[in-house]
This record gives sequence, C-alpha cells and structure tokens, in this order.
Amino acid sequence: MEYSAHRVRSKTRAAVKRREDDIVWDELESGELNLIPYLDMVTNLVLFLLASVTAGLILTQIDTTLPDRQTAPPATAQTPATNPDEQPLKLVASITRDRVILWSISGLEGTLAAPKLVFQRTGRDGEACDGPYMCESNSCDPVTQKCIPSRDEPAPVFDYRAINDAMFEIANRRYAGKQRKAETYQAILMADGAIPYSTIVAVMGAMRCKLPEFGKEATHCALPTEDPALKKAPSPVSPDGKLYDTSRATYDPKKMALFHDILFSSGFE
Repeated sequence: MEYSAHRVRSKTRAAVKRREDDIVWDELESGELNLIPYLDMVTNLVLFLLASVTAGLILTQIDTTLPDRQTAPPATAQTPATNPDEQPLKLVASITRDRVILWSISGLEGTLAAPKLVFQRTGRDGEACDGPYMCESNSCDPVTQKCIPSRDEPAPVFDYRAINDAMFEIANRRYAGKQRKAETYQAILMADGAIPYSTIVAVMGAMRCKLPEFGKEATHCALPTEDPALKKAPSPVSPDGKLYDTSRATYDPKKMALFHDILFSSGFE
C-alpha cells in the first residue's frame, strides 16, 4: 500500500506523540521528574552571567547631564540683625565659554550685575602651567612648565589659581581665627551647557581647598564633618588631621576647606 507524504508525516507525529505520552505516564507512575531541561536552562543562565562579568558589562545607565538653563535668581536681602560673616554667602561661580564670573546671591560678595571678579579664558599654548588641567590642550611640559600642543580636543581653561586666590581671600577675611558655621561652606557652581566636565572639575578643585604654591606638591585639606564621635572627642580635629568639628575648631583657610560643599545649578541666559 502506498502512502502519501502527508499521511506519512501525520503517522510519524502521532507515533511521536504516543511515545511522549508513554514517557510522561511512566515518569508519573515512577515518581521521577525529568530535570534535564531545567538543568540546561540553569547552565545557560550561569554561563551568560559569567560571560557578562568577564566582559565587564554594566547593565545600568548613569545620568550625567547638567540641569536645564534658567535665569539667575535675584540677590536676596540679609537680615540686618545677623552678623554677615555668620550668614551663608550663597557664593556663585558661573562658567561660560570665555569667562568665569564670581558673584553671590546674597549680595555680600558682588552680584551678577556687578560681580566680585571675572576670570577670562586662558591656558593657551606657551602659557605657564603646573599640570595638564591648566592647558586647553590638556598637555603641560613638566620641564618648561608651559602648555604645549596635543591631539586632545581643546577645552576651556581659566586661571584656576586666581579663582582659588579669590576663594581663599573671602574665606580668610570672613572666617579665619573663628568657629566657622557649617552652612557657610556652601557655594554654587553654575555651568553653561556646553562646558566640558574637565573644566567643571578644575573649577570645583579651585573652590574646595587652597591650592599649593606653583610647582609644589599638594598637601591634604581638612574637611568639616558632623561625625558624632569627633564632636564628643576632646580635640575638634581628627588624629589624622583630615576632618574637624567646625563648631569647635578654629578655622584656618590654609589647612581647611574653603567652599567644598558645592551645589550644581543650571546655566543662565
């Protein structure tokens, strides 16, 4: 008897189905479960995880965008009964493509209309430097201490030492030799959306602590802390000299933070 291809396939599928049913029934009667498919799944999953870790895959997304722009807030009047040196200055460093503007929302250290200081763009080839961060080319000759050309994309650079000197002058004039309030360490960094992160980081470094003298090694800068253990300790300064209780320690801007508590704000029009 001749069978068509369709009938042969149908009979084959029926035979396979009967065999599968027989196997399932045998497993149910014997009380055994076929774990091979599950083991295959677990093995494949483990291999995938191992491959992911080995390749260094990071399955996450970090949002590193700066806030949207907005107009600068107006200067706020301070309470006359309060000592100006005990009030937050709300110091602002506004970074544009060609300058950094230093002013304060409080009006105690200039305003946006009449800023305290303006720092023009610098760091061109041939100008003095003590590190790549001071050069638009991100390359500083360690022998001549001059900026030299490189293949890196030029980035805006400013006189970070002058910015640091201005921050030091404000902190020294207002707080040196006193117990400085914790809220006075706060400053605002307002960056234009086109400013690269390398420039932002360099400005932050100029705001945080006193920079070492030109060509000299940097020393550690002590930071204020709210650590309960240090507040109870006899000395307001930690044994390693890196932390201090600002409510008890006598402030020294040469060894302690200037404006390390930096808030990020949007650029301005």
